[in-house]
Amino acid sequence: GLSRRVDRVLVTGSVRILPPEIEALVEDGGFVLGPFGGPVHQRLLKREKQGDEWIDTDLGGVVFGPMDLNESERSPLDPHSLADHLEDLLGLMSEVIEIEDDTLTRLEGLIISLRELPAGLPTLDEDSTEDEILEHPVMELLLMEMEWLGPMWPLFGDYMSVELANPGSPGDEEPGMSGGHEDLVP
Repeated sequence: GLSRRVDRVLVTGSVRILPPEIEALVEDGGFVLGPFGGPVHQRLLKREKQGDEWIDTDLGGVVFGPMDLNESERSPLDPHSLADHLEDLLGLMSEVIEIEDDTLTRLEGLIISLRELPAGLPTLDEDSTEDEILEHPVMELLLMEMEWLGPMWPLFGDYMSVELANPGSPGDEEPGMSGGHEDLVP
């Protein structure tokens, strides 16, 4: 490991919490700058170490890809991944729109139920049959909640569809971005 201490750390992918081994590297008066939150929405925080305390300065909402690449490779029906997404959406949406108490309680209950599903559930892919999909424990749970969840699902879809762009990538349809800096010229 690293034995010297540092005064600045830049985190380049979303994290829920700063790993203790990184916290231990930061000297008193130093700071960490990074996107803290879940897969859909994070807050860009400047976390300054003052003695044993961390003082946070919120620099606004951001969207970064995950620091842990295993997080981005999880199945959309992975119960923990879906619970993380729903929890993020709940936080993000409650900042923007008013959500009824009953709906909030049900959504929090759904998040808990998803996290309580056993590990090792079958993974689904494009070759899965309709029966395999409908009988999957995560789908069964969602379908049981569809009466109240159904009207909210389009909102979730809008927020969950946040895709990180890769300007200049081979699949990029936008002209004029690769190799230039025209967007930075006043």
